[in-house]
Amino acid sequence: MLPALEKLLVLQHCDQQIRDVTLALEALPREKESCDRDAARAAQRLDAAQAQRRELEKELKKLDGDILTKKEQIARYKTQQLETRKNEEYAALLHEIENATKLIAEIEERQLRLMEKAEALTQDLETAQAAHDVEMKRIGGILSTLEGRRENLSQRREELLQQRPRLMEGIEEELLEKYNRLFKSKAGSAVVPIENNVCTGCHMKVTTQTVLAARAEKEIISCSQCGRILYNDEDELVLSKD
Repeated sequence: MLPALEKLLVLQHCDQQIRDVTLALEALPREKESCDRDAARAAQRLDAAQAQRRELEKELKKLDGDILTKKEQIARYKTQQLETRKNEEYAALLHEIENATKLIAEIEERQLRLMEKAEALTQDLETAQAAHDVEMKRIGGILSTLEGRRENLSQRREELLQQRPRLMEGIEEELLEKYNRLFKSKAGSAVVPIENNVCTGCHMKVTTQTVLAARAEKEIISCSQCGRILYNDEDELVLSKD
């Protein structure tokens, strides 16, 4: 393989790692946003359960007030009964007392139903709180992992960027410019092998002359379809993942 091609492949391997690390870093904020949305939904579910419980407690408190009001009315009616000497007034007051007593019974019945509902809501709230705690713990773990990944990816990217100038040494400026242009426009795939007479970059068949020229290894060969730099697949370098 031409020394220039070897250098380009090594450089491309480094650039592909830089590209992958950069994309991973750019994805982290989106993952955090997803966690934030999950946390907001978990808080909303818990808030809804708490709000329902508060509304029920508010209604029970109102019913307590209604009962107290009716009992005070009954006390006044009874006092008025003791003071009146008219049978009609006495009977009317007795009727009011009976109505108020009946209303108290109805309110107490409603209170009983609401208290049963409150007991169920208490269990639901405990379940919602437990689910919220589990969800927040999960989200916290993810966020902690994201921060660790961010630090590791940032460190790795910096290491690769520091390696790059050294890897560019010895590559002709014109060839390097062509490579950089292709790497950017071809999604990180500037130098590709020919496999079965096909450019593995654009997957178009290349001419026999191009295949032979690549095998001859006397000059830099490009794909006539996509412009990528080509090399013979049998000469592909085994590059370290580091």
